[in-house]
Order: sequence, then structure tokens, then C-alpha cells
Amino acid sequence: MAANLSLTALIALALGACSVPPVPVHLARPADPSARVPSVAYQSVTAGVASMRPAEPKNWRELNRRVGPQQ
Repeated sequence: MAANLSLTALIALALGACSVPPVPVHLARPADPSARVPSVAYQSVTAGVASMRPAEPKNWRELNRRVGPQQ
């Protein structure tokens, strides 16, 4: 009896794992063509990027004075 029950449960579990879940309502209905959406505009992928090109070396003593404690 217990073997029969466990076999039935195993078959039910296997068949349940193969079933497809229902599609959610918000995916099943078509899109609303009258819905307002923002217009599409081109924006460069490099917009707002700061240049990081190498700069000429500066006087390190003056740079240390600027960032060091004020006397």
C-alpha cells in the first residue's frame, strides 16, 4: 500500500514538473496602441565623458603645497 502511494506521488510530481505554467494576464493581452510614450531621441554613448588624456607634468612642490595643511 505504501509503495503504491509513493509511486502515485512520484508520478504526480513528475507530471506536475512537466506542465507549463499559465501566462500572466499582463503578458497575454496585446499592448495598448493608444498609450502615450516618450519620443525616441538620439543620445551619444560618450555624452558627458571627461577626457582622461595624459597631461604635462607639474611642479610637485607646488602641488604638495596646495594639498597640504595651510600654515
